[in-house]
Amino acid sequence: MLRAATFFRDRVARHGSYVWEVSTDLSWRSGEGVTTETQGWLQPPGTPAVGRAYLAAFHATGERPYLDAAIETAEALVETQLESGGWWALLEFDPAARQSWCYRANRAQRPPCTAIDGNKERDATILDDNMSQSALAFLMLVDETLEGGHERVHEAVVYGLGAFIAMQHPNGAWPVRSDRRVADELTVSAWQARMPESWPREYVEPEGEVYILNDHLQRDVIRMFVLAHRLYGEPEYLAAARRGGEFLLRAQLPDPQPGWAQTYNADLEPIWGRRFEPPAIASNETAGAVDALIDLHRVTGERRYLAGARKAAAWLRAVRLPDGDWARFYELGTDRPLYLDTDYRLTYAADDAPDHYSFKAGFDIAPVLARLDAAGKDEKPRDVPMEAEIEQILATIDREGRWVEDGKISSAVFIEHLERLAGFVAHAAGRTIPDRTKLLPLPKAER
Repeated sequence: MLRAATFFRDRVARHGSYVWEVSTDLSWRSGEGVTTETQGWLQPPGTPAVGRAYLAAFHATGERPYLDAAIETAEALVETQLESGGWWALLEFDPAARQSWCYRANRAQRPPCTAIDGNKERDATILDDNMSQSALAFLMLVDETLEGGHERVHEAVVYGLGAFIAMQHPNGAWPVRSDRRVADELTVSAWQARMPESWPREYVEPEGEVYILNDHLQRDVIRMFVLAHRLYGEPEYLAAARRGGEFLLRAQLPDPQPGWAQTYNADLEPIWGRRFEPPAIASNETAGAVDALIDLHRVTGERRYLAGARKAAAWLRAVRLPDGDWARFYELGTDRPLYLDTDYRLTYAADDAPDHYSFKAGFDIAPVLARLDAAGKDEKPRDVPMEAEIEQILATIDREGRWVEDGKISSAVFIEHLERLAGFVAHAAGRTIPDRTKLLPLPKAER
């Protein structure tokens, strides 16, 4: 564990930040795209996710090097927090290039944000793909571990949580980006989801204001505020989470299809998102909404959250495919599995679907259904890795502390292996990795 963490911290990190993959000679680095030597990447399995693996190792062992690595990662996020309160996907540390970003830490060295030209993302907090949510949640976990002793980390947490509250619409939803926040007067019309009278079978680009559940956006912000309430006890954090839960309950479609869509218009009707995301009931996002409602039930005790979750779960069980997977999309009104072919035409067959997107998979839905079945009961003990799994992890690490796969060093592999080793060590030593970290599981990479 220490060899792997030392290699990652000393050789892979850049200014405390991380990307998704690097070449074995460290000459090539990539997040969603190729990055430079002065850039990190936010989206899991990027910077905050690596930091959380360090924290898990620290709680498992009590050894300071893991905590120091986590603090360095937290400081990298403090340095790249935007004035809008969150983060953009790319984290920039080059002094000259930082001038085009509205980083809070860089205010004295750059022009006012209103004077920055040529960078449309200069102050855009991004909530898609669990980006800013995962960063702020990680900073909260560091803040808790340090008992509020790192002033800049604590201040960044308070500032970020306040910004997320300000971004929230009156109906409880959050925008996909802070600079795409819909006008408040439009949001009050969207109080209960409804089925459209008809919907186009060919792609129609969304117009006007939209609400996004894609990639569990709303779930991840709700979970972030549930965590904030548990750590800090502030009523406003729980209130924000509850408003998010109210939005989920309102966005739940009526029987006999009580699930959720990926994208809604201002009247909470399912609409097209991207050209491969039709108006439909989305199994993946439905499971994410169920997960968030379980969290809200756990923290509030209100059974109406479970009622909404159980209606959706019954629908998910009913539409499960014979092979145990789920289609990502189910047709409005019929529940037929819905796919697109390589020409982006709607079809009922999965055999010609584009390979850049998961149209059929398990989507981690089964664990959510199991979690719902256990809701209100005692939590099960944490999963303890088996010795055979640990032996395999140890057998594949090289002398430098690297797990090399397909000629690359992957942050996702590092995180998975370090967290599994940490869980094994913690169990053997009788230590506990804080249970609250389970509230924010690292999402699997989704195409």
